Amino acid sequence: MDTKKLLEVYPKEKYLAITWQVSDNCNYSCSYCNPGNWGGAHKNDADTELYINNLGIIIDRYKDAGYKAFKIYLSGGEPTIWKNLIPVVEFFKENTPNNTIAINTNLSRATSWWKSHYHLFDDIVASFHIEGANKERYFKNSLFLCDKINYFCNKLLLHDEKFWEVVEYGEMLKRELPGYYMEWTPLFDEMSAFAKPWEYKDPAKNEWIENHQDLEVKFAPNKPFKDSVAVSYGKWSDGTDKFMNSNEIIIARQNFFTGWECDIGDSVFINPAGFITMASCGVSGVVGHILNDLDLVEPKSVICDKYHCVCGTDIILPKRKI
Repeated sequence: MDTKKLLEVYPKEKYLAITWQVSDNCNYSCSYCNPGNWGGAHKNDADTELYINNLGIIIDRYKDAGYKAFKIYLSGGEPTIWKNLIPVVEFFKENTPNNTIAINTNLSRATSWWKSHYHLFDDIVASFHIEGANKERYFKNSLFLCDKINYFCNKLLLHDEKFWEVVEYGEMLKRELPGYYMEWTPLFDEMSAFAKPWEYKDPAKNEWIENHQDLEVKFAPNKPFKDSVAVSYGKWSDGTDKFMNSNEIIIARQNFFTGWECDIGDSVFINPAGFITMASCGVSGVVGHILNDLDLVEPKSVICDKYHCVCGTDIILPKRKI
């Protein structure tokens, strides 16, 4: 087992990451997912212009602070069924420099929807949830998108009871798709900020996960490439520097940052109720609301007192072991 330790996370260029859980409305209700992600209490159908105006205020504040790149990561619920998604994405694309637009989707929308809107997205993480997924549609959409998006990743959630069925499906994707980025993702005991790693009792499953920690890649011919500066790198105890992939950090159990200095203000997290924290971990406490309170949304650093970092965006925030 690799024993090297992560010492620092740093950006290629100072950038703001906005992670927006746009609603808690989802067409799936997976057993391992916290109901706060699919319950439908916050569909957030407020006026589109209000969301756009306040997003613009945040963007301008960070531009004035010298931030040179911007990334927005949209999740849910299922973000593709949020009525304000496309206008918000178009505004962000038109009003930020060096921007990256990413979305985490269960890929359940019809292929015709993706044909109309795929050009708006730079990164698509397509989570495969075997309890709810239509396997044929997931494959059809993956086949359409895999050679059209800068970073299109099949993220397969390793359901405990259907573990080997997920593995079989993922292997089929690898055989049939002309290109792929594939993450095999262990579960948490619930998908929330307070989650703990799932304990798989079958030694064969744990051994399989141990042997599939790295992102698996096959490059599609003629795939578009966009060189994003909104990326992070890790500095390791063996003297190496490496592009940060959150899934690899989680599997390697390197996502424990208690006592580290973290540039928590480089991440704006908006939860389904509209409340804003710096990062999704909750360490900052609530600092505002996307519809009416933005005064405390700004760059800042903290000494982390949280034991376990579970959000992919939080893991790659600039931070230093001290």
